[in-house]
Amino acid sequence: MLKLSQLFTARQGLWQLRSELARLRTENAELRRQNESMRAGMRRCVTCEYRIDYKRRQGGDAPVALAVPDTDS
Repeated sequence: MLKLSQLFTARQGLWQLRSELARLRTENAELRRQNESMRAGMRRCVTCEYRIDYKRRQGGDAPVALAVPDTDS
């Protein structure tokens, strides 16, 4: 038969696991939101290195970054 202290210890462990699970679920949801936000931003960006590299690998024309003229002279 379980002693009362063993029962409380088991319940405390279960409570800790539940709170850790809740924290991880919250963190996972936040990371998913951030990932989707970044993904949407990257789809719009046509000068990002990953887009240029992807287009080159696909055989498409990659956008060329425009040079800014030197105005110091």
